[in-house]
Amino acid sequence: MGEGCLMATDVMPGHWYKNYERGRPGYPNAVLDLVDLAPTAAVLDVAAGTGKFTQLLAARFRRVVAVEPDHEMRHMLTVACPEAVCLTGSADRLPVADDSVDAVFVAQAFHWFDNEATLAEFARVLHPGGVVLVAWNVATGEVTPDISPVLELLAPMWPDEFGFPLDMLRGDWSPTCWKLPYARATFSDIRTAHFANPQSVDPEGLVAFFGSMGWIANLPDTERLPLLKELQSKLTSDHYSLPWRTRIEWTQSIA
Repeated sequence: MGEGCLMATDVMPGHWYKNYERGRPGYPNAVLDLVDLAPTAAVLDVAAGTGKFTQLLAARFRRVVAVEPDHEMRHMLTVACPEAVCLTGSADRLPVADDSVDAVFVAQAFHWFDNEATLAEFARVLHPGGVVLVAWNVATGEVTPDISPVLELLAPMWPDEFGFPLDMLRGDWSPTCWKLPYARATFSDIRTAHFANPQSVDPEGLVAFFGSMGWIANLPDTERLPLLKELQSKLTSDHYSLPWRTRIEWTQSIA
């Protein structure tokens, strides 16, 4: 993943997209209750990916625009959420007019473009008082039933350092950009909230989750496929519960 979920220049293997859609968690409806927006609000989903958060928005709002640089993800999004308008673009070059949206949402991606240019672009497209809300799913405990055999299998090859600034299995992101004087002058104080977001998956869904991790997805097929096959052989239950927590930070434009 990269800017806009993926950098426009990044290329992920084809199987990654299906694993991402199959294995990654969605988001609780309570997230949208945090912001005071009418059903008629115009909202923007930046780095929309395969549309997991876009679908949540489309169920609540009549005017949803999704922006995503990756062609394959855009295709999957339009299939999953035809109600949304899907546009090509990146966080620092949004393909929408000035002062045209009531809210900007970013799910599982803001850490990739946490910079002054992005915040300036958000401020450009927002109405005065418009909302910026960013969300992440982070792990909060152990998968049940126990998957120790899977973790033991993966442990020797687990990367020492992740390129992903907010690894879903290790803690939280530190919001550095939001503390810049520019940000303080443009947006109100940041508020935070957390919601339990348990995910129930079958063994295939859990394998897809691990397969969506970049360090596994980028293995050559001669290594990746035997690894995932062995991983699935160690899953003996019909279903698994992943204890995600959805972390929310939101603010409003004051410019």
